[in-house]
Formats: sequence, structure tokens, C-alpha cells
Amino acid sequence: MSFKAQKNDSQILSSGLSAGAAKHELTGECGSRRQVGISLDGLFPEAKLTGQAGTHVKGCTSDWRHVKPGDVFVALDNGEQDGHEDAREAVARGAIAVVCERLVPVFKVPVYEVEDSRVAYSEVCQALVGNPSHHLKVIGVSGGVGKSTTIALLESIFHAAGKDVGVMSGFKTYDGMARGPAMSATPTPASLATKLANTDAAGCSHLLLEVSAEMIAENSLAGIDFDTICLTNLADAANGPFHTAQDRRDGQGRLLNLLSQDGVAIVNGDDQTCCQLLAETSGPSFLFGLGDQSQIGAEVLHQNACEQVFLLTAGRQSAAVRTSILGDHHIQNCLAAATVAMAHGVELEYIARGIELLTSLPGRMQRVDCGQDFPVFVDAASTPDALLATLRTARKLATGKVICVLGDRASANTNENLIIQNIVCKLADVAIVTEELALVSESWPQRKDEETDTQIAQDRQEAIQWAVSAAELGDVVVIAGSSLGPALAFGGEKTTDVDIARDLLYARGESVLRLVG
Repeated sequence: MSFKAQKNDSQILSSGLSAGAAKHELTGECGSRRQVGISLDGLFPEAKLTGQAGTHVKGCTSDWRHVKPGDVFVALDNGEQDGHEDAREAVARGAIAVVCERLVPVFKVPVYEVEDSRVAYSEVCQALVGNPSHHLKVIGVSGGVGKSTTIALLESIFHAAGKDVGVMSGFKTYDGMARGPAMSATPTPASLATKLANTDAAGCSHLLLEVSAEMIAENSLAGIDFDTICLTNLADAANGPFHTAQDRRDGQGRLLNLLSQDGVAIVNGDDQTCCQLLAETSGPSFLFGLGDQSQIGAEVLHQNACEQVFLLTAGRQSAAVRTSILGDHHIQNCLAAATVAMAHGVELEYIARGIELLTSLPGRMQRVDCGQDFPVFVDAASTPDALLATLRTARKLATGKVICVLGDRASANTNENLIIQNIVCKLADVAIVTEELALVSESWPQRKDEETDTQIAQDRQEAIQWAVSAAELGDVVVIAGSSLGPALAFGGEKTTDVDIARDLLYARGESVLRLVG
């Protein structure tokens, strides 16, 4: 089974960065096409223009303090600060045009009144760096959970197929030249443009872009033509910018509208809302999932605490795939990545190899193995859907107890906290929470009479210590809500949950050896 998607193109610029500066940066690092400025008339043909037409600009900013002569100033209203009030100051500093949502008291330069200045700002940023998405295949991965993992799988698959790809995800960034830390959930349109432009100039064939709900809500992606958009699921995210299921659905619908003319939509066939969104798209689309209606599916052949094997099926083709990352939710992520890769012409052999080469991910059912006779997993799960998937996997693996250590911080959403407590009490035999979490979520201490044994620990290190000390053969320990970055430990050194668990497991092993000796 082979199906290909078409290329799409985009490039980007950052706040207060001129086209000349972008050209210099790109030329110095990667080499780039020469930028000569853009026509605002051509970019905003439907805008209401006050003043003389024919303005060409070589830079843009949404901050009047960063205006340079020849820039266009884009007035943004973020609710706390309204850029429309700064239009006169921007012109005084040298702005030769203003883009806004309502008329401003500016008479010396052309004013372009648009429906949404955030969309306009993103489009200007992309245009100023030459619209790299017209040359670079941009793959967007969005949804409630699984985005970062799907992109990590895609990167491994493309590398197995001999392709160099750029990455912007919750794990890392890579523009074809330099690797960087995890991408913010709210990158500016300017920084997006710069990263896209650098990736294109470096000669990468694809860019793998993790699309957060915040990026959709803030219209940061306008001006990017997506070759492929993959929706992993539409799981609940109560603390995000979309507070209702309809808001989330509408947001993902706007994202699908950014597909290029021949762009491909790839969605989770096991998620009803994702499937409903396809009815609103006219281009090609594909379904992945464990259900019968999906075109790319899988059957679990074997699963234990160290690995799982599944049969990946795409039409008449199939391949057995072995992965050391556990859980049905990981198989869903593998299917998402496989479907995207197939849409870009990658053969099944390389897809299977790429999935198998990715042996672990930080905070994704990350196994801590120190020779103990029970599995310990560190997982970043902090939302109800993510925690549900993690504990379901633990429940399948356990012949004894499931011991769950919860994160330090409670959700700002009271209802979400109650859902998390119900999930833990349903699927875990022992729940260990810190005093800080117990104080915020006052119902935890009251649940001691439930079937789940609830223990209150002084801090997270003590909670982990209690879990690994109490675990026995047949038990499964899940350390949930883990931050991917190191935290400051009592000794003044930065450490992670994996470090803590490893040290405690080794200490436990030494204690056992002393007792046996």
C-alpha cells in the first residue's frame, strides 16, 4: 500500500526581526534566497485600505518599541494590552504601514484594516522569509495526547528511510543544523517563521511540527501550508485554551483548513469526533486505529513488562513490529506515525525499523530497570486521559498490586482533579500522594476507606521511596505526573524522577544483598 501527499511551503520571521536581519541570519547559517520585501496589497487584497496603495515592507513587528524604519506595525489585542493604542508611537519610530482590526488615529501612512490581525501578523511573518512551506513538506501533529511521541516516531522512521527532517516538538527542536530544547507550547509567529526558514535553507525534506491547542487558538500557524495534518485524538484538556468539546472540535477544524490544496488529513479512526471532522474536509484523508473501520491498523500479538509485539497492517501489506515502549496508546501513536509516513511514500520496511529503533522516550512509560523483580515506570501523565491510558497498561501487566505515585501539583480544574482521583481509585491498588497535593485536593485523605489504599507522603522523593520499598514480585509501580526536566533536590543537585527511582532501587538491592549475606 503506497500513497503520497504533495509538498507545501512556508517560511517565518520573528517579532521585531526585519527581513534583512532574517536574510543575514539565514545566509550566515544556511544560505537562503534573497529577500526584497513583500507587497501588503498582494498579501491582504480584501483589507479595507485607508491611505495610498502599493506599500512594500521588509520587516514587521507587533511591538512598537521594536519598530525599525521601513517596518509594518501589526496591532494585536491580547486582552491585557491593545496594540491599537500604540499605532501612533509605532509610526513615529518609522513604521511605514499599520495593520489593525479597527481604525486607528494614524494619517501619515497606509492603514490596512483586516478581520483578524493575529492571522495577518502570522501571514506577514511567513511571507517575509519567503514562505518556506512552499518548498518544505510540513507535517503537523495535533490532538489531546500523543503528539510528541508521534513526532519522535516519525523522526525515527524518516531517519531509517534516509531522510533528514526538521523537528519542533515537546521533546526537542532541530532545524537541520542545530539541536535545541523542547519547543514552547506558545511559540511566536516570528519564531515559527525563523525555524521554518532555517529548516528549509538547511535542505531538510520535511518539518515535523507539534501543534498545540494554544498555537491554534492564537492563530500562530496562519501562512503555513501544511502538507499533512495528523490528529492523534481529541482527548479532554480542561486547562487548555479550549474549555468545551465543541471549542476543541472547532479549533481542530480551523487547523485542517490550513492544509494545502493537495494536503492529506490523517485522523484516529477510533475517535468519533476526529472522524466527524473529516466530513468537513474535501481533500484526501486516511484513518488509523485499532478498530475495523481504520485503513491502517494493528493487532497485539504479545505484551509483557519489557516489550510488546504487534502486527501492523496496511491494506495487503503487514509487518510484525517489536517495541519496548508499552501500552495500547503507544500502538495508536505508532499507527499515526506509520500512516503519515506511508502518505509520504515511506515503505513499510523502514516504518517498522524506525518504530523499533525508538526504544525509549522520557516520561512515556519510561522503564527504570535496576535488576528488581517488578517493573517501575516513570510517566508524565497528568491529565485524566493520559493517566487512564497509563494505568490501564499497568493493570494489564500486574499480577499483584498497581502502585501509583501521583504528581505534586493538582489541576486548576476541580472537576479534573475528581476525575483523576476516580481513575486512580478504579485502576490502582495503592495511591501515594504528597502532602502538598493532598492539601490542594482535600478529598484525597477522605478516600482511605475506599478499596484503593491511599498514602500521604511528605514530598515526592518520599512518595517514590515508599512505592519502590513496598513493591513485590507481580506488582507494577507507576510514577505519574513526572516533569521531563530535572528538579532541585534536597542536596542542591538537580535530579529527575528516573534518577530518584534508580538510586532507591539500587539502595533496595544492596539492602537485600546484605540481608541474604
